[in-house]
Formats: sequence, structure tokens, C-alpha cells
Amino acid sequence: MEWQPNQYSRAQLEERRLAATEWLQQGSHTHREIAAHFGVSVLTVTSWSARLRKKGSLQATVSSGRPARLTESQHDQLRTLLREGALQHGFPDETWTTKRVAELIGRHFEVWYHHDHVRKILRKLGFSPQMPDGRAAERNELRIASWREQVLPELEKKGR
Repeated sequence: MEWQPNQYSRAQLEERRLAATEWLQQGSHTHREIAAHFGVSVLTVTSWSARLRKKGSLQATVSSGRPARLTESQHDQLRTLLREGALQHGFPDETWTTKRVAELIGRHFEVWYHHDHVRKILRKLGFSPQMPDGRAAERNELRIASWREQVLPELEKKGR
């Protein structure tokens, strides 16, 4: 099979490398011949050969990404800190914002995140965005209902 230069998927690129593995292990082909057959540069074949010697395979590797800056136990501690409430941590009200959470993480763990990234951490911890109710905690529903029945009709009569 002749390989044509084109845009290949990860799986196709791996398939090509694995097919080239046989050629490299046989040792009966030059790097130039392998490069021409598989549609890659001689430099690519050289790097495949070095990788094959070093790792024993040309299979695709999985990138784990950047390691987390907070450990799982720190995530558990953060969850506890958040449940204590914002007032406990010196904020003027009980509202948790991503900026406040970023500041809390920085103060307690000396790890500083951008507030936009904190949103992902909060989701991972099981928290979801909430809009404050906007109603006073001291609100008395019975007094409001009584006012609506007794005072409001009188005001509406006077307004006409």
C-alpha cells in the first residue's frame, strides 16, 4: 500500500507507524526507501527508528496533560471550606463568586488560579452556579399577605 501525503487521523498515523515498524525491524530497507514508501521524510523515519530502539514500539502514547496543582485531599478540604460559608473566611456576605473562591484557594493552599478556571474546579467538586434569591432573610410572608388584603385595596381606591 502506498501512503499519500494528506491529513490523517491519530489512528491512521499510528497505523502508518506500526506498518513502518516491520520495515525498520527487518533492516532490509534504507531509511530513504521507507520514507518514500510511507510518504514521510527521511528525518521522520530516523526519529521512528530511534524511538523504536528506545521504547520498543511506535504505538501512540496518551498525553495525560498537565498535572493537577491541587491534590484530591486539598479538593476535599476546599469543599469543606466552601461549606463553612464566605462570612467565615472574611468576605462581606455569604455569596461565593469565582474570584472569591480563587482567593480562598490562594490563601489556604498557596495555589493561584484565574477565576475562570475556578468554575471548572467547582463543577468537579459538585457545586453548580446559583443565582441569589434576592429576597431578604427577614421577609415575613404573613405580614405581606395581610398588607395586600388590608392596605393595598385602600391605596388603590385613593389612587383612582
